[in-house]
Amino acid sequence: MRLRRLSEHIGQQNWLAVGLDFLIVVAGVFIGLQLGNWNTARADRAAYQDALERYRAEVVTNLATLDEADEQAIVTLEFVSNAFDSLLSCDDSPEALAAVNRGINVIMGTSGLSLRSSALEELTSSPRLLARQGEDARKRFSDTAYYKSVFLREAEFIEVLPLDERAQNNPIIEVGAITRREVNYAGRDYSRPDRLLRLGVPVSAACRNDRLIKSFYTWERWQSALPAVSRILREQLESDLAWLEGQA
Repeated sequence: MRLRRLSEHIGQQNWLAVGLDFLIVVAGVFIGLQLGNWNTARADRAAYQDALERYRAEVVTNLATLDEADEQAIVTLEFVSNAFDSLLSCDDSPEALAAVNRGINVIMGTSGLSLRSSALEELTSSPRLLARQGEDARKRFSDTAYYKSVFLREAEFIEVLPLDERAQNNPIIEVGAITRREVNYAGRDYSRPDRLLRLGVPVSAACRNDRLIKSFYTWERWQSALPAVSRILREQLESDLAWLEGQA
């Protein structure tokens, strides 16, 4: 309708009316574009706030995961340390034998770290979300993604390397009767029937078995590094959580 009136005014050479109609058309287009841009910006702000909230929830979950991993590491490292000391003592007491047998079964497995990353990956890869971030936020998320990548690779190495030499392959290790192993991991029950391992020789003989000593040494050396990796990741995540709560 407005364009038809503009054409009529041009035909009538009513230049004042032409000018007014032209200004009205331009203003309408400009206002329409501004409203579109405003709606887009509002939607982008909302999407960014949602992404920050998802990341905050992810950080809280990952910190809880680290709490659980640290608690497990304390227990297993203590078992293995006591077993290793008992083995090196060459003591044939029932207490030393029980400690070594318990340690042998602990070093059959290892612990690692597995953290969630989907919300952080979105913040560091989505052009829409990156456009909403200031320099501080962009650097923070980038640094956290880097630390997680590096130290989770380290945690994977710590988890896998001690398993290269299985204790059950040692000739002085025997397989015992079947029992039920109670295992809980990440809130899931992995309990199952299993057979425990035990020394087939006295501790005074096992303490001269270089292969067994090195199995304990390798496990203790690498698994004892896991709390340090956990601490570094925890510090970064706690810093992010404090920053996120400051944005609320």
